[in-house]
Amino acid sequence: MMLAKLLRSSLITALLLLAILLLASCDSTSSTLAPEAGTYPVDPVFREFYSSLGGRDTLGPAITAFFNFRNKECQYTQNVLMCFDSLAQGIARFSLYPLGDSLGIYEEPGLSAGGGLIVDGYTIYEEFEGLYHQLNGPLYVGRPITQPRYNVSKDRIEQYFQNVGFYRSIHDEPGNAQLLSYGVYACSADCRFSAPQSAIVTADSASLSQPYLSQLVRLGGLNVFGMPLTEPYMAADGSLEQIYENVVLYSPPDDTNNMRLRPTAMTMGMPAAAPAAKLYDESQGVVFYPVEGDLGYHVPLQFDHFIAQHGGREISGKPLAEVQQVNETNYRQCFENYCLIFDGSAAESLQVRMEALGLEYFKLTQPEQAAKANEFEVKAETIRIVANAGSPRIPSNQPQRFDVYVVRAEDNQPVAGVESQLTLTLPDGSSLPYAMPPTDSQGRASLTVDPIEPPLANGTVVSFKVCLNVPTDGEACTSDSYLIWNFK
Repeated sequence: MMLAKLLRSSLITALLLLAILLLASCDSTSSTLAPEAGTYPVDPVFREFYSSLGGRDTLGPAITAFFNFRNKECQYTQNVLMCFDSLAQGIARFSLYPLGDSLGIYEEPGLSAGGGLIVDGYTIYEEFEGLYHQLNGPLYVGRPITQPRYNVSKDRIEQYFQNVGFYRSIHDEPGNAQLLSYGVYACSADCRFSAPQSAIVTADSASLSQPYLSQLVRLGGLNVFGMPLTEPYMAADGSLEQIYENVVLYSPPDDTNNMRLRPTAMTMGMPAAAPAAKLYDESQGVVFYPVEGDLGYHVPLQFDHFIAQHGGREISGKPLAEVQQVNETNYRQCFENYCLIFDGSAAESLQVRMEALGLEYFKLTQPEQAAKANEFEVKAETIRIVANAGSPRIPSNQPQRFDVYVVRAEDNQPVAGVESQLTLTLPDGSSLPYAMPPTDSQGRASLTVDPIEPPLANGTVVSFKVCLNVPTDGEACTSDSYLIWNFK
């Protein structure tokens, strides 16, 4: 009997200890799963509807409680305003409110491509088509209100619709389409939720229509061909034309899928020479491009690889001459449609790039705009500045690259010759200043900074700020951060 009592007593004690541990575990779990600041549970009325449209992954978290609005019951999420009409029937009971109509953004649907998905005269950017269909197209996305655009200030491709907006950061992998934070924009000061910087709605003039965007993405994207310098316009030969930093694109006005490159290098009078016989082959680091029977030009393997990756010889056109040395580290070779630069001092992935012939073409063909650019005064209110760390996560023993891009606010023209100051702020409050080089003809400047000593701990967030050295009453600065991460 005594043994039975002892066992029973031990069992009761063990059960009590187990219960205490389970309660502690529940408390710990509930604290780690605490709701994000400024978020609310999705109201039961909307749970099935919310889930059917992709839930949090697509619409974002709920950022208000359930409320009455215009004879409907509604609730904001990060990206939309969901509404329920108890008097309606069937699928009409649920809807997304047209927040896009209040943004003040609208473009005429005049530029349509001969192919792809077209809705009411607007081309739906091909990387957005999957999300468009997932949200049942016109039913919940609404009508388009812009063509696909490139937003300079946010480095993203975007397109606005009545009920939602789509975007994809140019730093993301192709196909990673997401929704803009319409809900945060519309809810404004009434909501405490902070949207990711990449998804913030910026209804400003820094966005340009880009009817050729789909083709450019397939050929390598804006990092290769440069930023758009103009809106699409009608050229003298009746073609639709748009100037980018490095190339000039054109097509029939009613078929932008039939995009071609203007022979910009020839137009700009880049050096040309008659073709000659083949003297070298791949064992000497070149590929021979025949253009007239057995006559042609030798193209370095690095340039040949770049051409093959970005549309082939049909896009580059024929070579105009052999490779020419520009300075101690740079070499140039021009083809009919663009010129390539080899920079031996750059990192291996950045050694080959296009020269900014589109900018020179712009100055040649639109001299009035070029003259206006020469009169431009750099001030905080007249420019836009974008600064990025080369790697958002970087080991403590590796150097970090910083890139700055400066354009005019009114028309996105690059601003050359602007110097800036880079300041890194460490967790202890100390700061490290660096002088950035002047921006080049494309409005760009880059600086590589040695690893910080002593090495920073894993998980450290390093803030950085870039301020332009210009005479101005306001502050012409931008800031961001990157993470010290020592794991692969």
